Amino acid sequence: MTASAAPSDTAARPGIPPLVRRLFLGIAFSALGSGMSMPYLFVYLTQVRGLPPTNVGLLMSWMGVVMLGVSPLVGTLIDRFGPRTVLLVGLVGEAVGMALVATIHSQLSAVLVATWCAVFNCATFPGTAALITRMVPAPARQRAYGMQFMLMNAGFGIGGLVASALVNLSNPASFEWLYRIDALTYAGFIVVLLFLPRGTGRLVADPDTPADEKPPGWRIVLRDRTLLLVVGVGTLLMTCAYAQVETGFTAYAVNQADVPARVLGWAFAANTAVIVAGQLVTLKLVTGRRRTTALGMAGLIWAAGWAVVAASGAFTDRWLAAGCVVLGLAVFGAGETIWAPVMPALVNGLADERVRGRYNALAGMMWTISGIAGPALAGLLVSRAHGIGWVVLCVGGSVLGGSAFFTLRGRLTQAQDGLTDDTTDPAVPVGDAVPDGPADTTAPART
Repeated sequence: MTASAAPSDTAARPGIPPLVRRLFLGIAFSALGSGMSMPYLFVYLTQVRGLPPTNVGLLMSWMGVVMLGVSPLVGTLIDRFGPRTVLLVGLVGEAVGMALVATIHSQLSAVLVATWCAVFNCATFPGTAALITRMVPAPARQRAYGMQFMLMNAGFGIGGLVASALVNLSNPASFEWLYRIDALTYAGFIVVLLFLPRGTGRLVADPDTPADEKPPGWRIVLRDRTLLLVVGVGTLLMTCAYAQVETGFTAYAVNQADVPARVLGWAFAANTAVIVAGQLVTLKLVTGRRRTTALGMAGLIWAAGWAVVAASGAFTDRWLAAGCVVLGLAVFGAGETIWAPVMPALVNGLADERVRGRYNALAGMMWTISGIAGPALAGLLVSRAHGIGWVVLCVGGSVLGGSAFFTLRGRLTQAQDGLTDDTTDPAVPVGDAVPDGPADTTAPART
């Protein structure tokens, strides 16, 4: 058994602790750089560096494969060394990787840099999720995940606007500077982590634990059938919904609905606006309600969003079609405001504290697998039969995944499903984040 290290003289504070708010600033600053660089990666590699589009597509898939292979190791390292240490290493590696992107001039250098970036990127999701979980009292975690998502999207949106004013296809140096600036923005997040109190997010051995007792490993994670079902259903939903936003959506809107390319910018702006403006409202709506119900509703909202986007293909008037494209992605954003806080809260509610890093690493594979499968399916379906197959994938898959979450409630305790307010919490954080109540192994409660 384990318990988190925490000074006993620090009083509990309600809501999100100040240290976590400081962490959010680092996350938002890093997101600003990512918003500047990531939307232009495909354009940079194909039109500026002259790499074949097919090869760049394969390169993206290769990054997913690398991340899929490295993720289990990252989860193990988080449980051994703590999320803060692993996240620091990952962020430094990512910063170096982004700087190296500016130096790509050949297929070989692209593969090497992409592999480097994929390896270190694996630490970001599970490391951040585990760190926030251990710094925030259980009743406030869902709100913390939601605020993190809101600030990240604000950073992405602002970064994208700044980048659009800087890039110029006739000036390769303008793209190179995007990736150098992105590398520098990691510094904000890194500095915040360095100045967190020593021991933040780490567990110390329980004195009652026998000295010869071996710490649990991946076996305990893979035996958790409820977790596997949650991750499986989540992967289905993300493949059919989330992973289509940056691939299938853009292809369908331009090639099947025949909307002007600039409309895509409006659609993504509407999506970001809904997330930033609506996240706090959504948090109030989902607090104290079943997490499985909330995730099911997210799936159905995504299905509705994709149905509106699909309707754009039925209009001959380009502006009516454009309206559907913008409205559809805005509706999709409403579903994102539910998914972002509730899914990590559910995963961490199921987690054994001793292997929390592994739980979050497995959950992070939802992004990796969907990031590989989603674009591949979109490539096969969008250009055929007026994109009808792609519409069926998005709408049908979202309905199926959302409905499946409703059926999982019978496998969860009330605390795991977000219904009860449990004052006991195994993840007692450091410093300003100390919650009320003694340490226990009860799953996180109402959030």
